[in-house]
Amino acid sequence: MQIQAMSRVGGVRVDGLDIRAPLDDAIVQRLEQLLLDEGVLLFPGQPLSARQLADFAACFGTVQPHVQRAYQHPEVPEVVYMTNRKADGSFDLAGASRGAARDTRDGWHSDLSYDPRPAKATLLHALQVPDHGGNTCFSNVHLAWRSLPLEVKRALTGRQADFVYGGHSKNQGAAIAASALDNEARRTARAVHPVINAHVRSGRPAIYANPLLATRILDVPEAESERLLQLLFDAIDANDWRFEHRWSVGDTLLWDNRGGIMHTGRLDYPLDQARVFIRTTVSGGPILPFDGDPD
Repeated sequence: MQIQAMSRVGGVRVDGLDIRAPLDDAIVQRLEQLLLDEGVLLFPGQPLSARQLADFAACFGTVQPHVQRAYQHPEVPEVVYMTNRKADGSFDLAGASRGAARDTRDGWHSDLSYDPRPAKATLLHALQVPDHGGNTCFSNVHLAWRSLPLEVKRALTGRQADFVYGGHSKNQGAAIAASALDNEARRTARAVHPVINAHVRSGRPAIYANPLLATRILDVPEAESERLLQLLFDAIDANDWRFEHRWSVGDTLLWDNRGGIMHTGRLDYPLDQARVFIRTTVSGGPILPFDGDPD
């Protein structure tokens, strides 16, 4: 197994490992440590079926079905399609907007942060990619947290925020993506989480409130909530903490959703071209608040 850095702020490329084959415990433990240390793992050029993707995901924990039932794989329900095409081949704006944005600042998020027990990890696999564009971008939000002024850190430590999938009036892209939810999912896809979390394994603080799903900080005036959220969203989107992956068919990305990394897709490709992926998530647990010294 060969490891190569994707950027100076996180992510590694893993070569020489067949993720379609059963993996022994030592290899899984090595991958778990890499995920903790680097946040994002890339496994290039290995075409996978939906069942193979789910089996690989199961190495890291229980595979979790997604709330977007409209995009479930018909044979492997714990896998969903991430696609910009409808069944008739026409463009699907709601599908294209799931996890992607024209302006990256609006799209950053951690998967399933609208759930009381968000995903531990996400796996995304490329089936069809456009000629250009459609990259997946990552932000190291631990480093973004460290960049904040001390008075902002102090104001945010211990605070909680609402996270809502459906009905996000301040983010048009989120509202479009949520338009495919059924009524039950729209009612239940909401949670309260820390604005700043401590990673469950490392304890590192990071920004957890994200522009796609966090609607307001609780127990502060609305104007102050909005001011603080905009400061956070600016920090997340800063180029200093960002890197991105240009997709090829057969690539698989695995990333940590427990705090420390946020992601968004780019909605910047030719819309007459298909962008089709399969995705699954590994079940996680509660998001822990950071209650340490912000100094």
